[in-house]
Amino acid sequence: MAVDAATSSPNPPASVSATASLEPRATWGGDLRLRQVFIGNVGLNEQSPIADRTFQRYRVRLWGQYSPSEQLGAEARLIWEGRHYHKPEADQWPIPGFETWYSGGLLFDQLALSLDQPAGLPLSLKVGRQDLILGHGWLVLEGTPLDGSRTIYFDAARATLDLAEIDTRVDLIYLDQDATTGRFPRPLNGVIEDQIEQYETGAILYARNRSLLPETDLDGYLIYKHDRPDRTSGNIRVNNGAPFPSPSDSGDLYTLGLRAEGDLSPSWGLRAEGAYQWGQLNGDDLTAVGFNGRILYRLQDRLENRFHADLEYLSGDDPDDETDQAFDPLWGRWPQWSELMIYQWPLDSRVAQATNLLRLNLGWMAQVHPTSLLTLDYHALFANEESTLTPQQRVNISGDGRFRGHLFTAWLKARLSDHVSGHLVAEYLAPGDFYAEHRRDDSYFLRAELVLHW
Repeated sequence: MAVDAATSSPNPPASVSATASLEPRATWGGDLRLRQVFIGNVGLNEQSPIADRTFQRYRVRLWGQYSPSEQLGAEARLIWEGRHYHKPEADQWPIPGFETWYSGGLLFDQLALSLDQPAGLPLSLKVGRQDLILGHGWLVLEGTPLDGSRTIYFDAARATLDLAEIDTRVDLIYLDQDATTGRFPRPLNGVIEDQIEQYETGAILYARNRSLLPETDLDGYLIYKHDRPDRTSGNIRVNNGAPFPSPSDSGDLYTLGLRAEGDLSPSWGLRAEGAYQWGQLNGDDLTAVGFNGRILYRLQDRLENRFHADLEYLSGDDPDDETDQAFDPLWGRWPQWSELMIYQWPLDSRVAQATNLLRLNLGWMAQVHPTSLLTLDYHALFANEESTLTPQQRVNISGDGRFRGHLFTAWLKARLSDHVSGHLVAEYLAPGDFYAEHRRDDSYFLRAELVLHW
């Protein structure tokens, strides 16, 4: 579940690919992604028969774009991903529904129309199924968290106003997410899958300015999110071949945030983002805060050595307070800093739903070869409160500590040519005393990926 593979779209937006002449233009392309994954001790209990996972993922995408004029554009992308599990075996799952071979839906994860500068206005419009990434994706990137990095799409309408004279861009976005892939256009092979635990609608007002401070992005946003439970709430869902418990959310959340990212000097860079949330969630009033920041130092040498330190704080829910204080990551449920933790969050939250977290990170990266980037990170992980999403999850935490554990991660990313890329990733987690004694076995994640582009 790597964001680079999930979000880097080889096909640019229609407004970019449109020809400068009045002649129509059509483009197309595709890619094939192959992955081998090994995971040790999902759930941090090595005695579980489904703790160890070994599987392959095969994803194929084909896309096309057509621009009949400078202003008009249309784009579509067809996707399929299948999996094959070596571990666990089908009869080891305690819940029926697991498939060793799994063939997912053949579906469109992009299908949109765009209109650029109608009547000469500094405005662009895009309507339909599309990817949305705001900032560095802390709160808005992943619209379909239950299928991992197979897709990240949103069903949305986006209007972008470009105020060039003050170097400012304003986005107004409306989105409407179905809980499954059953909405039009339905998967061509009839396979309907869960994409989210609930139905979601929302609106985003997002503004970015680059004129107030030199070489610095200043962003401000207001986000509204409405969750409506799926009728199958509380049932065991099956997606990508694996069953898992997945309760729905219900409520209305508002998020007000500010973000700044830029260079303090040629050597020093800084990124900081903070957000305040309020509203109602699952019958409780909610008030929560979140912060995500990074300071970066560049050696400016031949290997482009860079060092960074991160601080992330996501408030947790005080179980003795009637108000819910657990920060909701909205559409930020993707492996922003760990592939392995995606599988461990359900112990006290949901798949990929980071909350109740204090994270301290030190990292290094270098261009060790003209084709290859190496990144090493250490994360110290803490919980702010002794709380869980559901009462049933209380057995997974000790109630005696707040330390989630030591996490070590390593990435080697390579771009071998215009048509071949890939990566190797390894992670290791030594759990801390936040987890119950039967949830403290060490865990690891290994993955090899090869992507062919054309």
